[in-house]
Amino acid sequence: MRFMLSLLLALAGLATSAQALEVRFYPGERIYAYELSAAHNTSSVLAHNIAIINDGVAPVELRDVTLELMNGDRVLDSRTFGAPELTRFAAGYAPLQAAGMLDTLAFQFGGAQLLPEGRTLSPDLTLDPGEAIMITSQVFAFGGARDRLRVRVNDDAGEGAIAIHTGVSQTIFAFPLRGQWYNASGATFHTHHRWTPMEEFAFDFVRLGANGKTHRRTGERFNDYYAYGEPVFAAAAGRVVAVVSDQHEDASAMQRPDETIEAYFARLQADQMTRLAGGAPGIGGNQIIIDHGNGEYSFYGHLRPGSVRVHVGDTVERLQQIGAVGSSGNSTEPHLHFHVCNAPELLMCAGIPVRFEQLDIVIPDPPRQPQSGDFLRPLQ
Repeated sequence: MRFMLSLLLALAGLATSAQALEVRFYPGERIYAYELSAAHNTSSVLAHNIAIINDGVAPVELRDVTLELMNGDRVLDSRTFGAPELTRFAAGYAPLQAAGMLDTLAFQFGGAQLLPEGRTLSPDLTLDPGEAIMITSQVFAFGGARDRLRVRVNDDAGEGAIAIHTGVSQTIFAFPLRGQWYNASGATFHTHHRWTPMEEFAFDFVRLGANGKTHRRTGERFNDYYAYGEPVFAAAAGRVVAVVSDQHEDASAMQRPDETIEAYFARLQADQMTRLAGGAPGIGGNQIIIDHGNGEYSFYGHLRPGSVRVHVGDTVERLQQIGAVGSSGNSTEPHLHFHVCNAPELLMCAGIPVRFEQLDIVIPDPPRQPQSGDFLRPLQ
């Protein structure tokens, strides 16, 4: 009888552990597919953060995690991580959490939205109760349609899924600038925006002169830059829900004429960590967020000091001037940072691909989404 009771308890423990693996995502609402080529019907998706959490009462040994892109009930793309890959994820992120970096970088890793309070990252593949493992930055490129990403753990011991949305914003946006601009950093994987949830589909707009550069002379002064002081317009009608207008511009944040790119980025990274401590103003500088009434918010960042023309609560019209291009906050040179996301915050939100109306990609190409390196101009 005692043997049977022990056996039943052991089996109950196995059943509990087998069913206790929770799969969470950040951002957790949906993943957007972004067009790679309209002509070839190809897109890409990026799963920023996946957490596998042991919510049970017994330890679980991770053996494998499989990521599957689905269309209906069909698995069209699949990727499996075994012990070597999972060990690298565990060894990489547990020390970051111990050092407090997951909290500092909550905009990247999701904070409590991904790892609830009290959950800790395991340094190995044995997940004790309350422990988790994170898998980050998973990229898929594909042709045709995919409607969800499914994650299966230890074959079928744990499972979770998130919708893949093929589309763009509900709001139709005008281009927020006049004339021709260069998309220095867009939603492509070789530039930095795509890798951060809130700015995944953001744009950094700069202006090029006849000299092929963004500035006259050496570019040591803000006024040297062709973009500096150009008017910024509301890309769609809405209500202003956030304004920062007291941030200064720091010329020392720009690359020096005699500075190598390696030295500059090392200095820039240190400066960014300092600015993160200041939150959204330190990063976005003078900024405006506009609510468009459907869970979509447009963000305008790095505006010139003294140029902000609106206040919280104001109603703005489409193409109403709201500020001017500057270089405040975490800015490498004068430019407009523009993006659309799903919350009225700069840092803790998830980016949404922008639907522009009457936007011309200057170099002739079939109709498509803007990419990094495009020259863009409004048609209106």
